[in-house]
Amino acid sequence: MLHFLWSGFFLSEKSYQEYEIANREIAKWAEYYLSQKIAFNQSHWFSGKVTENPNDILLGHPTWDLRTADERELLQALKHDWVRDNALSPDQDCHPNTYILMPWVPEFPPDWTAKMPFFEQQLLAAKKIFALCGQIWIDRTATAPVDSIQYRVKDKLIHCNMGVATQNLPIVKQRFNAIGERQILHISNLAQFKGFDITCESVQGLDTLLHVASLSLQANVGLLDIIINGKKYVINFLGGINNSDPAFNQWVVDNCDFYIHTAWMDAQATTILENAARGLIPLVTPESGFASPHAIYLTHDPDNNREIIRWALNLPESELLERSRLIREQIQREHNWEDIYTTIWNSIVADMEARSRSSQPSPQVFFVTSSTSSANQLQDVNVETVETSPSHQKARTLASAMDVDQRLYISRQHLFELERQIRLERHVERYALLRQFAKGVVCDAACGCGYGSYLLSTNPDVTVTIGLDMSPDAIAHARQEYASDKTEFHVADLSQWTSDRPIDMLISVETIEHIPDRSVLPQFVDRNQINHVILTYPSKKTTHYNRFHHHDFKLQDILDIFPDFTCYRHFNWEYEFDVVFLLRHHYSNHFLAS
Repeated sequence: MLHFLWSGFFLSEKSYQEYEIANREIAKWAEYYLSQKIAFNQSHWFSGKVTENPNDILLGHPTWDLRTADERELLQALKHDWVRDNALSPDQDCHPNTYILMPWVPEFPPDWTAKMPFFEQQLLAAKKIFALCGQIWIDRTATAPVDSIQYRVKDKLIHCNMGVATQNLPIVKQRFNAIGERQILHISNLAQFKGFDITCESVQGLDTLLHVASLSLQANVGLLDIIINGKKYVINFLGGINNSDPAFNQWVVDNCDFYIHTAWMDAQATTILENAARGLIPLVTPESGFASPHAIYLTHDPDNNREIIRWALNLPESELLERSRLIREQIQREHNWEDIYTTIWNSIVADMEARSRSSQPSPQVFFVTSSTSSANQLQDVNVETVETSPSHQKARTLASAMDVDQRLYISRQHLFELERQIRLERHVERYALLRQFAKGVVCDAACGCGYGSYLLSTNPDVTVTIGLDMSPDAIAHARQEYASDKTEFHVADLSQWTSDRPIDMLISVETIEHIPDRSVLPQFVDRNQINHVILTYPSKKTTHYNRFHHHDFKLQDILDIFPDFTCYRHFNWEYEFDVVFLLRHHYSNHFLAS
């Protein structure tokens, strides 16, 4: 049986036809999909002991104390810790099949930690942690302070997107308001990390109206003057809202064109997903947890945001409709509950099977010889027959083959040849991976001997690839081997070279760590007015053994040396290299449209 320890949920006849608040959505779709895999018990994070069966599974949120401060002071600390209480013996920290499911950020806000009295020991005890969040927070957890609980459990994390049941949000935007009449929506609890102050300042003075729904603001519904950090803003206050109300959903799609969220550290704002499912265009910071090439990305600089939003408010309706369609399709594809809970179930099964295998003793093969002692120990066995029987000879042959498989007898020359072949294949693999993202006039710097530039040029979306390298020999080889009507190659110093035509995109494959001056590549990008950059760099420290590498980078280093750019995507490839996708703030939306 699987015990699901969440906020408590009572399944009713119409539960699966109604869209409810986020915690109920998580609980009810857990029951719907996981109950198809295993017997399911809907429990509560307040629970204590729920099982003594070692084969059961416990999946839940860290204990969350919803009591008021006065109630906590009066009644004192909670007694039940579902992780600790279900340990099968006093020397254990938890039940052997304990898993955590929770929103995840690399630094929990004080509002969270105040309500999670046991979270550190619960996270440390759990076998795996299913992190409901954007990929950005998995990446940044890897660079969290080493003494933080997030860093200490980072190897347990399994990334899961937050889900949204789009089938229960069937009213979808079919048209956008005329330019000059477009409006913006924000829904949240207005916690500090939501960045509501940035939201208000970002739309100040623009030809739009900001609608705000929240249960945290006590005021009459309608136009409202609010004071934040000493400044007055005008909003249209909606009060609390009901996602299952057809009238509210119709009002949203009729009146609102954009959904704005300027959070500093939001795991993955459910309200972004809900309103993207309705067809609104997200205006969001990457730190809001939602990543899409079709969203419009903001920063934490209100002045910068104001220019981006002004641009967005004047986009043609055809472009907004296309963005809306593509984002909704992405929501259905990447944020559906079935796939999310399938990932969780498969990961639990794999973890339990792996631990079961590791706990079993390794099989051993014993061979009986014709010694006197063996004959005495096996009184009823013909020793000669055991040694020479066909089955015994087969076992000896198998053992010999296993020995060869376990011990690779290769020469030093062959070893170096194999290593060189692997490195060649991996370099080609990098360009084969990035080719799918190339578009327009692409600059490959540094291009080396040109094979990568040629691979990029084979994408039909690429007009031409311009390969640059400071080595005349490398460029000569590139021109000889990879000349085509979609490639050109130039001997170039990146600190000086300027293009004679606009460049749509720079792709730079593990070049930046080779350049002593870290400012060369950002200045190259600025000088050539390139607005879209994709670059890779080694994931681990290399400067201690590779004399050609001058720097070891982490994501934050890249963001620091490209201050005018937003990172809209970042991933690690097989623990070998990181890929970073950057868009210039003022021009990002043009590129994200495709």
